[in-house]
Amino acid sequence: MPRQWAVGSGSGVLTTVHCLSPASLCLKVMRYVDENKIVRMLAGRFGARNSSVIQGIGDDAAVVHPAGSREYWVITTDMLLEDVDFRKTWMTPAQLGHKSLAVNLSDLAAMGAEPRYFTVAIALPEDIEPKEWILRFYRGLSALARRHNAVLIGGDLSRSPLGVQISITALGETFDRRVIRRAGGRPGDLLYVTGTLGKAAAGLALLQQGSTKGRNSREQSALRSHRTPEPRCEVGAWLARHRFASCMVDLSDGLSMDLPRLCEASGTGAEISGPLLPLFPASRAWGCDPLRHAVHGGEDFELLFAVPVRRAALLEASYPARYPRITRIGRLRRGSGVNWTPHPGARMERLDPSGFDHFRRQVVTATFPALRHPG
Repeated sequence: MPRQWAVGSGSGVLTTVHCLSPASLCLKVMRYVDENKIVRMLAGRFGARNSSVIQGIGDDAAVVHPAGSREYWVITTDMLLEDVDFRKTWMTPAQLGHKSLAVNLSDLAAMGAEPRYFTVAIALPEDIEPKEWILRFYRGLSALARRHNAVLIGGDLSRSPLGVQISITALGETFDRRVIRRAGGRPGDLLYVTGTLGKAAAGLALLQQGSTKGRNSREQSALRSHRTPEPRCEVGAWLARHRFASCMVDLSDGLSMDLPRLCEASGTGAEISGPLLPLFPASRAWGCDPLRHAVHGGEDFELLFAVPVRRAALLEASYPARYPRITRIGRLRRGSGVNWTPHPGARMERLDPSGFDHFRRQVVTATFPALRHPG
């Protein structure tokens, strides 16, 4: 996800957000401001400095060390809003419940933490019958929680005038106080990703084309990747236990957005090879560009991590076969920015961020009640 501070994650479904209400004074409040700048502003002005805070604003999750606790606790929050992060006509309540928790568990995975607890806050509009919808939502959420030994411990319910709104806070625990941050990578470290890149974006493309069920197994697989992504909790915890990863991030906003965040935190640049990326070529059948989706698509919730060269051979030899495959895609380098070779034989060129950002290239319009003069 974007760095931990009240900013959402994923590829989203809208490019412009409007807050609508019955009266008539509108004010444009934000233009051409990206999430990274907002996070840096909040961290600089309001970030807490306390001996119990191991990692504050600026990573996939916060890390704290409560008095008397042997382990570190890892805390993350994600918000999903209807028609910004999802459309309820594109997924069942159970699928939405799964995804809402998955994006939080993915943040814990990126820190190398094991899930322990979570809370859920939901606000529903009047056109939804709350009891049945909530039961279906929690069934999907709870099935994923059980697989990862995460326990629901509380939350909140409310009404919403603007569609379904969901906010989940998840807590994880480290092993032997081992946590993997975005900072920690060094020039020369090799870059790896789990799983396949671009499949969730291919699923979103199907939904945008009106295909909600999928005509074959490949389309159905893409739709599952978008609707019910699998957080890589076991992989993140394994990497932390065995001290392989020098830094790590989850790919929620796209490789072109999340890799620069990893580099900025580590004080490095990066080079990646397009031909090495684990693509989803089946998406060409419905008009997608697999390479573009892999680089810019978002919502894969795979792990991107760096490994020192001296540890790479041991990683590849000992990585459990039961986990999603890992692919070496490049390396960290001195300097800044991300360069890549899009195709075999192509020249190295700059990779500009073009994944999902809730605020970049957007206008957020807030609508305020018209002022009334007394009398």
